[in-house]
Amino acid sequence: MSDQTSETSRMRGLMLVAGREIRVRGLSKANIVSMIVTVVIVGILAALPSFLGGDDADEKIGLAGTGADAMQTQLDAMGGFDVTLFDSAAEAERAAEDGDVEAAVADGRVYSENGLDSAVQNQLDSAWQAASVQTNLGDAGLTDAQIAGALTVQPLESVTFGDDSGTDSITGYFTGLVISIIMFMMLMTPVQYIAMGVVEEKSSRIVEILLTSLKPWQLLGGKVIGLGVISLVNLVAMVAVGLGVASATGMLSDLPPGTASAAVSSIGWWLIAFALFGTLAGGVGSLVSRQEESGSVLTPLIMSLTLSYLGAIFLLNAPTSTFAVVLSIVPPFSGIAMPTRMAIAEVPAWQIGLSGVLLALAAAGALALGSQLYKRSVLYTGSRMKISEALRRAA
Repeated sequence: MSDQTSETSRMRGLMLVAGREIRVRGLSKANIVSMIVTVVIVGILAALPSFLGGDDADEKIGLAGTGADAMQTQLDAMGGFDVTLFDSAAEAERAAEDGDVEAAVADGRVYSENGLDSAVQNQLDSAWQAASVQTNLGDAGLTDAQIAGALTVQPLESVTFGDDSGTDSITGYFTGLVISIIMFMMLMTPVQYIAMGVVEEKSSRIVEILLTSLKPWQLLGGKVIGLGVISLVNLVAMVAVGLGVASATGMLSDLPPGTASAAVSSIGWWLIAFALFGTLAGGVGSLVSRQEESGSVLTPLIMSLTLSYLGAIFLLNAPTSTFAVVLSIVPPFSGIAMPTRMAIAEVPAWQIGLSGVLLALAAAGALALGSQLYKRSVLYTGSRMKISEALRRAA
């Protein structure tokens, strides 16, 4: 019973510290405003491709005369056309002249008010030729099944000799870029907050008071959990808004296969990466006693995050290259690189599993190292302590 009471007491202390971080930082006006602004920006970025895509309304085409039915079949198969059948060529011509349709095709002629776009003109020409062949075959006595067989042609099979490792489209590249930026920012900001919070408590000597009733691991763990919850809420809001806007604008179906699942799974990758960087930030932050010195101990972590982000940007152009594969598997770079790569290309399941296991092991190692650094140096005052010196100190 006493062991259970002790365990409950320890967890209560951990949650008290986490709750304090959530109230002080998460519910602050600055954080709420920042979250709203960030979510709005993500929504705008998610809608941007649909705005840049231009007007995708179907072309209004009028048809009349011989072969009109056959040509309608061809245009319907092509897609992108709103076809209207007229009883006579004169009616179709009048509709084009009045602007009721962009163009009218009747008896071998195309009627339009100001000419047609070359792409539309070529499509109409192709449809007219295919319809004419179909009509001629029917006049020659072939059955519908024979005509269908004669007109059925297998499309060309694409064979490339180069490395087809780029993204499928500008939309895919843009999506991967947004995911990498969000992952980078949502790791960089809380990591810095954790280190600065540790230094602030240490320089003000408030940590000495807190440690009279709390254990070092409760202080560090509560700070990491509290700031993690705040950042997680922000990240979930961004992913939800991004996918929601993409779905509402019809862009979700245009994204590379697996993009939506990659965006959702990025939350899991972020949690593991945050555990890795967050605990290390708390540990190295305890090595210094002044805010001016925090930058020097945070530099290796910031450099690792920056290199992870830059590597993710590189793999946008070559997601299946050897460099991209290694970067998305080896921690800590995989925390950003793997969800970015998953958003733009099909990644083998074994690579995803291996990357997740290695990142989790690295996070466990970081947790052990960060907690020991914090435990051994948080009460030390004076000049910056080296990591080796901190590990040699008695716990």
